[in-house]
Amino acid sequence: MSGTIIDALDRLMPLIIHSTCLNSKLWNSPHEELPLRDYALSWVIVDRDAKGLVAYQNVTSEMVEVWEDEGIDWRQRAVINLKVASQELWTHQKLRADGSVVWAIMMHNDGFGSSRILLSPYLDKYFPEGYYVAIPDRSIGIVIPRDLSIGEMQETQDLLESWYDTASAPMSPHLFAPDDLIPEHYLWN
Repeated sequence: MSGTIIDALDRLMPLIIHSTCLNSKLWNSPHEELPLRDYALSWVIVDRDAKGLVAYQNVTSEMVEVWEDEGIDWRQRAVINLKVASQELWTHQKLRADGSVVWAIMMHNDGFGSSRILLSPYLDKYFPEGYYVAIPDRSIGIVIPRDLSIGEMQETQDLLESWYDTASAPMSPHLFAPDDLIPEHYLWN
């Protein structure tokens, strides 16, 4: 069994979840509270079903025990897997006439769009003047530069509320500072 658990590391991904999952006891997996306490970071093993659709298996305490007994930094491995799966950092964008970004949407087929807001070192390079993040749905992450005009901000807020209202796994219609949703000791290398 431990060989299979070790092999699962290649498919380990971080997943941001809403705290209501924890409060309702629907989420019986290791997790870590985020600075914005309405959310937590957890981890899942990603598989594809017979039709090629993404399926998740929650990480268990047994998996964590095996990884830690083997001296494996499994949290770091999840970050590496997320980085590898994020060669294309976002899937959609809106640009101004000058080519600067109004918003960038991370809506990848793997369903880890919201998790990609954890990749702040990469996002910092694209948005050196700062940015906000949004997670209207668990599978969607949105990055918005801080320099939006009032009109652009209103358009963006309307977009967020629309995504949130139609979300299959609703998270929030609000903008957050990136540090609100990243654990203090998150490992990037």
